[in-house]
Amino acid sequence: MTILKVMVDDEQADALKKLLNGIDIVKSVEEEQFGNGDANSSYNRIKGILESTKEKELFKDIKDPVEWQRNIRKEWDRDL
Repeated sequence: MTILKVMVDDEQADALKKLLNGIDIVKSVEEEQFGNGDANSSYNRIKGILESTKEKELFKDIKDPVEWQRNIRKEWDRDL
């Protein structure tokens, strides 16, 4: 099975959903709302993610961030 993602303006979304639901080979149609693409909505989304993870101390086990980053880069270089 293959999933196709299609982005359309809000005004055309209902018409496209009706069209797709009328096609026998389409198994399901799901809708996901996105912001209007402005920088403010992206900022608020990122801010919310940071707020939800700040108490988790995700990188507390990294003693030397510079060395950690250097090792990550070495892994990337080996993959090339």
